[in-house]
Amino acid sequence: MSKIDTRAVLIDEGQKALLSHGYEGAGIGPILKAAGVPKGSFYHFFASKEEFVAAVLVSYTEDNQLVRTRMLTDKGQSPLQRLRTYFAYHEQEYAREDPIGGCLLGNLAQSIAAHSDVLRRELHLAFAAWQRDFQQVLREAREQGELPSHLDPDETAAFLIDAYEGALVRMKTEGSIAPLQRFTTMTLDCLLTNHA
Repeated sequence: MSKIDTRAVLIDEGQKALLSHGYEGAGIGPILKAAGVPKGSFYHFFASKEEFVAAVLVSYTEDNQLVRTRMLTDKGQSPLQRLRTYFAYHEQEYAREDPIGGCLLGNLAQSIAAHSDVLRRELHLAFAAWQRDFQQVLREAREQGELPSHLDPDETAAFLIDAYEGALVRMKTEGSIAPLQRFTTMTLDCLLTNHA
């Protein structure tokens, strides 16, 4: 296995473990076993568990950025339809998981952000990039008359992430995508619908 492949496999297995067990429950030993990688190889790539989790976060954020770019810049759909497509895609992805893992950003923000400056910084960067993408699509929605005039695109982008992360926490707790469906109804069908 090449160095690049080994690192990628470790990050992939690390993401699965972090989603299933959280920071404290994701042991390096089980991750190495699942990846089929000796302990020495791990420390060749990562100096510590914190550094490893930071790398997992970067990879997770990059993957999510690709999805957002593909869906939120699709000019074949109206801006709010792009948001609807984005949330529907993730709802389908979560529905396929057993057990439901939730969002790595939200999971780590709740468990480790207060204890690690490194991870808090990575989480901040990830949430900020997500919010910027939502801001852009909501600004387009306002320009096209889709967004109710009393809603500020930037504040609305922040609120959507706040509310969605709350729905993801409920989803993981309940083992059901019902909270995500409720989120969609209350935001896209009610709050963001321009009744003018």
